[in-house]
Amino acid sequence: MSNTLKNIELVVYGLGPIGLEILKKCEEYLPGKVIGAVDIDPNKVGKDIGELTGRTERGIFVVPSIKDVKAKSDQQRIAIHATGSNLKAVWPQMKELLDNGFSVVSTCEQLSYPWSRYPELSKEIDHYASEKGLTVIGSGVNPGYVMDTLVLSLTSVLSDISSIRVSRRVDVKKRRLPLQKKVGVGMAEEEFNSLAKADKIGHVGLEESLRLVAAGLNLELSHVENSILPKVTDKPISLPHFHVKAGEVIGLHQVSKGSTKDGKTIELDLVMATSVSESEDVIEIEGDMRQKLVIPGGVFGDSATASIIINTAKTVAVDTKPGLKTMKDIGLTRNIHL
Repeated sequence: MSNTLKNIELVVYGLGPIGLEILKKCEEYLPGKVIGAVDIDPNKVGKDIGELTGRTERGIFVVPSIKDVKAKSDQQRIAIHATGSNLKAVWPQMKELLDNGFSVVSTCEQLSYPWSRYPELSKEIDHYASEKGLTVIGSGVNPGYVMDTLVLSLTSVLSDISSIRVSRRVDVKKRRLPLQKKVGVGMAEEEFNSLAKADKIGHVGLEESLRLVAAGLNLELSHVENSILPKVTDKPISLPHFHVKAGEVIGLHQVSKGSTKDGKTIELDLVMATSVSESEDVIEIEGDMRQKLVIPGGVFGDSATASIIINTAKTVAVDTKPGLKTMKDIGLTRNIHL
């Protein structure tokens, strides 16, 4: 075990469904490394983290502010941040974490590659983190791995690339309620289309994945096109949390396409719906040779997100330089054993 990982101190900031899963895995696989947990939910504040994770009480209680967390030493401190998808909204939280000496590894989808959507804010974050000597990075399964980092890794065996296509099919019947709501299950088609037009529904981070792949390959995209359409059922469907009527939404089909001036293309095609019979991830790359990677059953986002976030935190602790980073900038994220 490296001295860096031996002395790592973790705080889990945000204890929603994903944050709790992260906390559980930290307690199981990184015993003793969690020094605090932060959430504003009054039903969680004051509770021992052992009670929340179904494990032995630890004498560590949920607090409403990072200021209430007492670090044990001046060693590597990392906050695993899991509160929201909108970078502008959560940046003040991250800024406070940096002010208290914590690098930030976040599930915030827009942070996975913020340089295109928020160029000025990205510069601010990069400068602020660099001045503190700390790191900020967004990670996760999607964005963060399946439709971007894994794609970049697969290009290693090609000398030339003409096109990349990634298809992800997710059966949301097996996923948590917030995700089902996020993709519009049970919604009227008109309402879905209205929210989609206002950019208030759908999977956050698909274009970020597209931009991350392009940046990782040093490709300049001359054209980017995004689309989102509802998937509608023609018969009633009964789910644990919904009774969907015929004509109502059961999910979405979202696509992000990019192309360069010389004709290279990247296409990310995402379906998240109750109509998906079997989840699957497929990466196809055309160039001087053809590569196709199929993951039957797909990468299950809820549990895998917790794992990749924790493994990203370990990678950051081992060898990442200060500033705003993306998954293309750091060393190979892997399960570094303690």
